[in-house]
Amino acid sequence: MALDSRPVDSVRGMLDLDSGQTQAQAHLRDSLLETFQLAGYSPIDVPLVEQADLYLRKSGAEIIAKMYAFEDFGGRRLALRPEFTASIVRYYLSNDRNAPLPLRYGYAGPVFRYEKPQRGRFRQFTMAGVELLGSDGPAADAEVIALACWTLQRLGIQNYRLVIGHVGILLELLGSLGLSSRLRHFLLDSMEDVGKPGRGLAYVRKRLAEIHPPGRAAGESIANLPNGETEARASLRASLHAMDIDLHGSRTEEAIIGRMFRKQQAVAEDERVERAFAFIHGLHNLKGPPSAVLAKAGAFLAEYDLSDRPLSRLADVVAALSAYGVPESNVQVQLALGRGLHYYTDVVFELYDEDGRSQLCGGGRYNELVQALGGRKSVPAVGFAVGLERIRLALEQQGAELPTPPQTRVLVAAASPDAEHAGMRAAQRLREQGIRAEFDLRRRSARGQVDYANRRNVPYLLLVAEVGTPVTLRDVAAGTERSLALDEVAQVLHG
Repeated sequence: MALDSRPVDSVRGMLDLDSGQTQAQAHLRDSLLETFQLAGYSPIDVPLVEQADLYLRKSGAEIIAKMYAFEDFGGRRLALRPEFTASIVRYYLSNDRNAPLPLRYGYAGPVFRYEKPQRGRFRQFTMAGVELLGSDGPAADAEVIALACWTLQRLGIQNYRLVIGHVGILLELLGSLGLSSRLRHFLLDSMEDVGKPGRGLAYVRKRLAEIHPPGRAAGESIANLPNGETEARASLRASLHAMDIDLHGSRTEEAIIGRMFRKQQAVAEDERVERAFAFIHGLHNLKGPPSAVLAKAGAFLAEYDLSDRPLSRLADVVAALSAYGVPESNVQVQLALGRGLHYYTDVVFELYDEDGRSQLCGGGRYNELVQALGGRKSVPAVGFAVGLERIRLALEQQGAELPTPPQTRVLVAAASPDAEHAGMRAAQRLREQGIRAEFDLRRRSARGQVDYANRRNVPYLLLVAEVGTPVTLRDVAAGTERSLALDEVAQVLHG
């Protein structure tokens, strides 16, 4: 059977990096971790492969739908890491459960999501960020958000836009409406779609009709209450009897009551969904400078009998951010910001480049995730993550100079086949003295060596004869040569 000799293409959405890109990426990673450590966030690492259930519990539909999940040879359901937060929480529960709080973790590494490949978005990309566990309140929120802003500034991105919101506002509204868990999750996942160009409320309504047709009773909210459905049916029966309505016919009284109950529930739930849509639409109109938005938002929440505590929290966070040097002119409050992850409970935020088109960073508070992943009690937590590939693109667009890979300083060549070992020893000696040295493995001619050095931008050529004899150092660009002892070469090349 003949072997297939066709080229094997790279996997779509996975990115090859050349030497310069790799160097720039490594520089960004090191700079990010250094910045995190300056704020007390110690780097840790977690596995690339985790139990799939770790992400299925709280990640949300957007992440779950894009996970690379598989079954291993032991029959375990596993997944390539799609994000870090759940893994960091698992690390905390496995290793630091009894450590004094707060804990500050930093991280950087590859993650995998089945995204639609486009500029700045890949299926394998590098994520870096921090997680702060064990501290609640606006001061903790502000520390993390300000660190995200400072991180971008230290990398050279001075012009950024910070968008901040509070997902707890919608969570409170949905909880007060008594909607089913499925509907609550759908509305949370769809909140930002309402304000997206090309989508909007009509798009969300159409999606909802596909999974939850109008007039279909879920009944989950009442059924989950102690004796809820039984009491509701009894109340309906009593009302009908009080109005002297005859329930006798071809069907039993219980069947008639049941049908009426289901219709009543369907209508009531549809009305509650409409109220949720109206609320979400109103949230989308509440965006802009913090002082202006927070002033208007209080009256809006009062219309729905909701607490204004989230607004006070946001005001405190914005005030604390100014203490960290974050200009309020860079900050926008957007109360419809949802982030698409089910574990967020409170303040959420995103950072964009100057024109607002590319999201560079995102994060928020997730006070219930520790308990959802097996903790004995909830632990307040907040964090953020940045995408290195997007950061690199943003820096390139701003004309920032990213580090270039170090070039080979000298090409070492043997003057004859018999001098090959002497040339190898000379190359290694130079490397040990901090000189980047290549050895000519192809036994090129003198002209070939010069041509190769020119093509690879290697400034010097070193010709080695026997051990103990002088070597010849050639300046490739100038075409000049000099005879030196090997120990003198490093001094010349170091300049």
